[in-house]
Amino acid sequence: MKQLNQQTDKWFMEFKTRSTRAKAGASGRGATRRPLKPGTGLKNIQSAALKKPEVMVKIPPRKGGTNGIQAVRGHMDYISRNGKLDLEDQDGLIYKGQKQIHEGITNAWKALGVPEKSPKREAINLVLSMPPGTNPEAVKAAAREFAKEAFVGHQYAFVQHLDEKHPHVHLCVMMKNELGRRMDPRKADLFEWRLRFADKMREQGVECAATRRVHRGKTQKPEHSTLRHMRKRGEVPNAYRQQAIDLVHAVKESSRPIHPFLREEMRTRNIVSTEYGKIAKELFKIGAKAEARVLSGFAKEIKLEGHTTQAQQRFDQSQEQIREMAPSKDTSLER
Repeated sequence: MKQLNQQTDKWFMEFKTRSTRAKAGASGRGATRRPLKPGTGLKNIQSAALKKPEVMVKIPPRKGGTNGIQAVRGHMDYISRNGKLDLEDQDGLIYKGQKQIHEGITNAWKALGVPEKSPKREAINLVLSMPPGTNPEAVKAAAREFAKEAFVGHQYAFVQHLDEKHPHVHLCVMMKNELGRRMDPRKADLFEWRLRFADKMREQGVECAATRRVHRGKTQKPEHSTLRHMRKRGEVPNAYRQQAIDLVHAVKESSRPIHPFLREEMRTRNIVSTEYGKIAKELFKIGAKAEARVLSGFAKEIKLEGHTTQAQQRFDQSQEQIREMAPSKDTSLER
């Protein structure tokens, strides 16, 4: 089982990405970084096969063009709802109200060398989220343990928001650690953070998965949160305007949009499903027959997954609506 875990972890973490083993300077911690648990890859693949909910860790778009303490102060006000919500720091200390938050966190960070204004980003903001119905206390506890493990030696503060259906935690982390090393997070680091957060959620008794779309045989990207929030406010993003223009053109020309990366997508899915088939065989050999059947079924499911793009999907839906709106031919007069 040890060898299977090692092989699966390596493939899972490195397929279609450089590596989740970040460079020493990427996290700002170097050798203090705790490795992921053995079997992380296999656990998350199995969870995805069982359709467990995916955890989310994202870096939201920055508001405003400021950096330094000025930006940190504004973000602390935002996530604390101007002091109405308590913040918790890396030492477990609780800060109530704007005065305590600014004196205990913002001013403390400034004293550690973060300038009022800076040409560089001095803090990174993360959102850790779970689907609606997840126990909020479990999400908060998992976020707390995640931050302890992922950001050793860093100053940070977090708070939970319950004003939306999906429970989520806002986490603000100082870019420099206690040794003065700066984080330089990349996509691979973000994926590793998702893996760590999923592990902490499972420790809280919540079954979940942290996989990339390619691991699930998916190609369509979900709606970007920024676009979703704009739509909810009644705004029409430029991206949606362009989509509407493209759709009108396609309908006029009766031309279904082409799939620009169909060959590469089919090749990738074949690699993924083949790998899952191999893992399933190894699981069967060691007696994990139930797990092997689940993974084997997942491999077949990925192979049969459609290859429709969002543009093609919008075109197909419009064609269906046109057919439904067209008057049906009355054949009763022909009898």
